[in-house]
Amino acid sequence: MELFEPADNSGILPIAYFHALARLGGEGLILIEPARSFVSLGAFDDAASCLDQDYCRTHDIPVMRRETGGGMVLLGPGQVFYTLVLRRPHATVPSRVDEAYRHLSEAPIAVYRRFGIDARLRPINDIVTAEGCKIGGQGAGDINGRFCFVGSILLDFDTDLMHRVVKLPDEDLRAPLKAGLDEGLTSIYARTGTHPEPVAVKRALTEAFAPLLGGLTPRAVPTCLLTKAHEVARELSDPQVVNSDDTQPRPLFKVREGLYLCQRAIVTATGRIVVSLTIQDDRIRTVALRAASGDAPINLSSLVGRPLEHAALLAALPNLSALGVERDAFIAALLGAPS
Repeated sequence: MELFEPADNSGILPIAYFHALARLGGEGLILIEPARSFVSLGAFDDAASCLDQDYCRTHDIPVMRRETGGGMVLLGPGQVFYTLVLRRPHATVPSRVDEAYRHLSEAPIAVYRRFGIDARLRPINDIVTAEGCKIGGQGAGDINGRFCFVGSILLDFDTDLMHRVVKLPDEDLRAPLKAGLDEGLTSIYARTGTHPEPVAVKRALTEAFAPLLGGLTPRAVPTCLLTKAHEVARELSDPQVVNSDDTQPRPLFKVREGLYLCQRAIVTATGRIVVSLTIQDDRIRTVALRAASGDAPINLSSLVGRPLEHAALLAALPNLSALGVERDAFIAALLGAPS
């Protein structure tokens, strides 16, 4: 298996390389740290509903859409990417996706442990600390008949910038989003106070991946791969690709596995109200109610700790007559589509 460590890490090239390698019909492991921050949308993310493109334009943050799944992520300095492109079937990597995740995740887990983090895999694709805090996300997909497995070692992570690039239907969700990111995501620096050199992390990744892949041979990045990566970078960052219609708004915004944000607009006899929720481990963690006329006359704190399901909500809801809506109608709206 060939190992590539490209010198050109400008723009969105760090993500374009593995797309390019797959499109060229190649195979190999690519290790790289981005030179600047950029946003990577998942293949099916709806840019209009999840990304604040005005903020990104104003702050010169590039945006692209990758061809693998998963949600929108902020990528940049402080993250060492490992992007793997394989022919299938492969002699040492299982063909089933869940088994491939388990097998290949051994490498980043070993690297985290080497740098002082007791990490483990939380199926199907999150790397978490012993306490369950996410310290790495991974993704996989097929491009041009090649199996692509991608992830990163988080030396550090900018939660301040991440929570700003997210588009929210209402600022009521901004504080819960920032709190969720701060609580649910971590990094080597946040945990240990140290910031390993990227070259040391790449060396550790090489040593950890080699036995899982049947060995690794360092190679210079060929001109054809660099040329193709530049071509792919232009394509994946094209506004028509970023704003593709072949997407679907997500009913919930995923902060991390088990923590989601959502908002519901409900039209009542007294006007439009908006309910903002954070949901953790399938239970309501916070709830805020806002009416178009100002402060809402109802306190919904009784919903905190309840699962987002009809029977539990019905048992916990207070009298809603002041809002001009029946409880069943209110619950139906909460369980329906987002605003």
